Amino acid sequence: MHGWTGRILQIDLTSQTFTIFENDEHSRRLFLGGRGRNSQLLYRLVPAQADPFGPDNAVIFGTGPLAGTLAPGCARCTVTAKSPLTGILGDANFGGFFAPVMKRAGYDHIVITGRAEKPLYLLVTAGGVSFCDAAHLWGKSTGDTEAALKQAHGNSVQAAVIGPAGENRVRMACVVHHYNVAGRTGMGAVMGAKNLKAVCVMGSAKITVADEAMFKEVRQRWNDGIKANPFTKFFGQYGSAGPLEREDEAGILAVKNYSQTGNYPESVLVSATTIKNYLTSSHACFACPVHCIQGYEVKGGQYGIFSGTKMTEGCNSSCGPSCGNTSAESLFKINNLCNDYGIDVLDFGLLMATAMDWYEHSIIGPADTGGIALNWGNHGAMVAMLEKIARREGLGDLLAEGAVLAAQQIGGGAASFVSSSKGMLFGGVDPRVLRGSGLCYATGTRGGDHLRGGVLFELPSKEGKTAISPQEAVARFGTADVLDPLSYNKASAAVFCQDMYTIADCLEVCKFITEHVGHGITLQDMADMLRAVTGMEVDSAGLRTVANRVFALERTFLAREGITRKDDVLLGKWSRGPVQGGRYDGAELDPEKWQDMLSAYYRLRGWDSETGNPTVQTLESLRLKDI
Repeated sequence: MHGWTGRILQIDLTSQTFTIFENDEHSRRLFLGGRGRNSQLLYRLVPAQADPFGPDNAVIFGTGPLAGTLAPGCARCTVTAKSPLTGILGDANFGGFFAPVMKRAGYDHIVITGRAEKPLYLLVTAGGVSFCDAAHLWGKSTGDTEAALKQAHGNSVQAAVIGPAGENRVRMACVVHHYNVAGRTGMGAVMGAKNLKAVCVMGSAKITVADEAMFKEVRQRWNDGIKANPFTKFFGQYGSAGPLEREDEAGILAVKNYSQTGNYPESVLVSATTIKNYLTSSHACFACPVHCIQGYEVKGGQYGIFSGTKMTEGCNSSCGPSCGNTSAESLFKINNLCNDYGIDVLDFGLLMATAMDWYEHSIIGPADTGGIALNWGNHGAMVAMLEKIARREGLGDLLAEGAVLAAQQIGGGAASFVSSSKGMLFGGVDPRVLRGSGLCYATGTRGGDHLRGGVLFELPSKEGKTAISPQEAVARFGTADVLDPLSYNKASAAVFCQDMYTIADCLEVCKFITEHVGHGITLQDMADMLRAVTGMEVDSAGLRTVANRVFALERTFLAREGITRKDDVLLGKWSRGPVQGGRYDGAELDPEKWQDMLSAYYRLRGWDSETGNPTVQTLESLRLKDI
């Protein structure tokens, strides 16, 4: 067998036993791997209405068939479970070296169920699983935990760990692998509820490919395409921190929890061009030529001298302009603390933006915050509150539930300040002026989320140039309207972008290198690489069928939890009233046109227009008769 190992490892923490079973060919062809196969396993294993913190929930680590080969940018791993943050399907993926080593240990997926009586960690090898005592690791930061595991098992061990936030079931707790993070949806909290501190993998088996000559040719084509992608140079030079000043000039930057959109020149103080002044080194995931992981050093100031690695746009956007914060040094401090405690930095920043809005409008006050002044831009207060959230102290205990659940408990109109969809916050840019991306966020299968799909063709450049030409837009989507941010004619583009992201997640390809922004690795490129590695005959149309199948399967998981058309909406400040500031000042969503766009989306997906869920005929046509 090429690409896939053909083995799935299932571990029961309650009984401390494990079973190895076949990753059957039928399922491999239907779902490929990674996110797709993970979602299928979750649907089968986790009953409807299961408690995300209960032993019935499963946490699943999944790799793709390209992992472990030298295919560029294919080293990601997806972690899947029912989300304690949203109550629906949850997943997140991370890069680095974990996925290739997991494959070389002999497993395509690791499924973990039950709950350990005491804290433990797992050591996974080709021979099976060792259940190791983690009492000495409980309470340690993610960095200290990884260091201790490498000291115990050698530098070849690769670990995915949680910090104190996961142990304390903070609902936005993440899973950390060195400086790579599986953020969002609270996968770290699920591990914490299972008393599972870490999953370690060790392996050295060779991953073979079906056609060496074809693999070499396609790999070269990928490397050429990655090099030609203008975003590759940006990521290599600035890391993954976002160019916020460009977003500000384009009129899409969300400021102070959507109180303002654009017209915020201070954004340059926390944008990539300023962040670059602190960068000291460059790193890459396994077999990736981009080197977007940048080390940094802060040489003094309010937070002293310290260093770290990988500042993402999830940090400098959400913890910067979204909170009215223009201190670059504070962002590095927050980034380090979030990674040490194991909290998703994007969710933390958006939570702080919401809490600051509550504070500014006197929905909460000093008596609630323990005297911490959560005014706009007060980064010292953000640092103080981060530690309280991680340890569930004071107001931090309530905020650890996430903004949506916290707002329900606070009352007094608090929910109207929370911009979300299906329990997940979104920030950074304003979907009132990006209608196609807004449609993707509202229909995403893990909640409002830019990593489930975004129509980035509609993003205007500083010079007014479009990512693709009007002629190409017409050829691909039937209309050039996809290039107009304010157009509602975006259903076909939204479906395409969601399909692109879905296949990237199934093959565990880094989205940065794909054509989601009009440049980069195409679906056909991915089909060719899949064929070279596994021998599977498939083209771009076949991959889109797989994507539609995975998306429909995930939507049925949501339907089982009560999600319908009424939930495919944008809630809170981002959906209410006109945009204030910037190029699109005064723009607002038209409810009737939104519903028309949503209906068009359902028709393209083959979903029922009243419920918003896949029809029986669609499920059968996608070979999902057992769903």
